[in-house]
Amino acid sequence: MDYIPAEAFDELWEKYNKRIYAYFRRQFDEDTAEDLCQQTFMNVWRYFSSYQGKIHKSKAWVFTVAKNVRNDYLRTVQSRERIYSYADLSENQIPVEYNFDEALSIQRAMERLTKEERELLSVSQYLSSREVGSLYGISASAARSRVQKVKAKLKGCLAEMEVNL
Repeated sequence: MDYIPAEAFDELWEKYNKRIYAYFRRQFDEDTAEDLCQQTFMNVWRYFSSYQGKIHKSKAWVFTVAKNVRNDYLRTVQSRERIYSYADLSENQIPVEYNFDEALSIQRAMERLTKEERELLSVSQYLSSREVGSLYGISASAARSRVQKVKAKLKGCLAEMEVNL
């Protein structure tokens, strides 16, 4: 089925905008996540014409664009990656059942992972193993293996910190 670019773009927007926003929100504040999501889809629109509306692995492609937007943003502000800053939360943003010490321990354990490992964990929550493999240029089984290794490393970091989840 041939699409005109606007219809195909609208379809990508409807399918992935919430997932792309969630991907950015896990790493940045609301405003930054919204800006980066918008930039991602501006880039998707810009690049879309060169693909003539025919993208076979659209989810992986859109997440690749998002990953590049994220990397460009981090380079621009010359900042290290932030998973989530608990210091930025006001008291009324913290749910009553929220365990601040546990969340802080998880953040500290995440900081022990490399930037690439944190990114892999984040992306793996939204993509299948096949799509993660496509994104990183590896097989689906290699992607599953890498994700499991990173999860084991995170679990080890938490154990060293004597955190039991």
